[in-house]
Amino acid sequence: MADSFYKLYCEEVEKNEKLMKENKHLKIQVMSLSNQVNYLLDNQEDIIERKVNLQINKITESFETKITTMQKKIDSLNSILNNDSTNSGLPTSKTPLNKKKHIPNSREKTENKKGGQPNHKKHKLERFNDEDITDYMDHKAESCSRCGSAMIPGNVFAMKDECDFQIVVRRIRHRFLESICPNCGNKERMAIPKELKEENQYGAGVQNLILTLLNEGYVSMNRTSEIVTGLTEGEVSPSNGYIAKLQKRMSDSLDGFVQEIKKEVIQLPIVHWDDTVISINKKNACLRFYGNEKIAYYTAHLQKNKEGLDEDQILLSLSEEAIVMHDHNKVNYNEEYNFTNVECCVHLLRDLKKVVDNLGHEWAKELIELLLRENHNRNVGNYIDADYIAIQYDTILAQGGMENLEDEEKYYAEEEKTLLKRLKKYKENYLMWTLNEEIPFSNNISERSLRSSKTKMKVSGQFENITSARNYAKIKSYLETGKRHGYHVSELIKRALQGKYMTLSEMKQHDVKSED
Repeated sequence: MADSFYKLYCEEVEKNEKLMKENKHLKIQVMSLSNQVNYLLDNQEDIIERKVNLQINKITESFETKITTMQKKIDSLNSILNNDSTNSGLPTSKTPLNKKKHIPNSREKTENKKGGQPNHKKHKLERFNDEDITDYMDHKAESCSRCGSAMIPGNVFAMKDECDFQIVVRRIRHRFLESICPNCGNKERMAIPKELKEENQYGAGVQNLILTLLNEGYVSMNRTSEIVTGLTEGEVSPSNGYIAKLQKRMSDSLDGFVQEIKKEVIQLPIVHWDDTVISINKKNACLRFYGNEKIAYYTAHLQKNKEGLDEDQILLSLSEEAIVMHDHNKVNYNEEYNFTNVECCVHLLRDLKKVVDNLGHEWAKELIELLLRENHNRNVGNYIDADYIAIQYDTILAQGGMENLEDEEKYYAEEEKTLLKRLKKYKENYLMWTLNEEIPFSNNISERSLRSSKTKMKVSGQFENITSARNYAKIKSYLETGKRHGYHVSELIKRALQGKYMTLSEMKQHDVKSED
């Protein structure tokens, strides 16, 4: 009984101690809360002010962020509006309405007045020799202006020559006669040429005109048919289907030439290449150029990618000694390729001009000045110091890094930073022209070679399929290379239509004869 009472007593003591501890803890909490209430009552104005200021600061920061974002967007849009041919790849024809067109001109400025210079021979049509005259046309008054009587011819008091041509439609019937030997009576018949296999067909003159309009005039098939029909007053009216077949036949006849020119490109010491966007069945595709000032090899692909480059088998086939000039096509820096890369400095000048237009930084202006000055010195035969140019280049880039840090929050600062990294990484590729006078300053050969394809897209619209684009590329390779060796397009087409295209060897021989 005593043990039971003692146990109960102990439990009550333990409960009492626990309650005392809880009571003490609650008193502390009450005291803390009282202190907090007193503090709030004594400092409520300051607390409210701090809370309000904090909220205002958050709202202000939010608005400042939005303003900064909007300002960058405005600067970006202004930059797009400011694009022209001096700071981007935008062609001169697409210069914004509010900007003056920049017409590329590589001539050196002189103090001479505009127009013909003193003692410069005037270019004009000379009078024909008498034996070259094909027609005479006499002009005389029919009636007297004084009395109205009929006039009779007198002496010639003036002569003016005129050079003109007229399209005359010829309807030719080819007759194949049996040939009989008068000795033995043997009869023989000539084989009918394959170009006369149909009962009636268009002749070489019509075909030449169609192919010239299509490939040199960049005219669409519909318009080509309309032009030929109009020139012949409706007597010759080729269908679109015939024109497409003729284009394919011309392309097929040039397989040998394409292989010949492809081998030539692979042997070139310096290869220029670039590609541009064309339209095939309403989708973007690619027309690519390889060559130099004498060789023009074109290929067409559905996409601009490495697979297309490897399919062309040009870059893969170049040796370690070969130099490839391009517009910073990063695919060129590939371990599968062995050649040496050279960057186009004219494209670099545009990138630098873009930095100047958007940020006004001095380093970009100084690098533009350095490149233009030293390239001019090289062109006029002055000595250029490659080591000096390299040192100046590094100094300017270091200055550019500092200017970029100062304005790193501005629009276009990130693009400038990327450009600076590129210039540092590819320094040797951008300055290789300072070490070898054979290496060009720019890749303008490629740009000029692809410019006409843009004209074709404007005039003709698009290619129906990849096959038609590749037919055009093959024909363009032939015609453009021939023109660069002094041949006229009509002569080149005529030879191809005869099944005897002008070989590259013949073109080279023509160059030699012209030089002699």
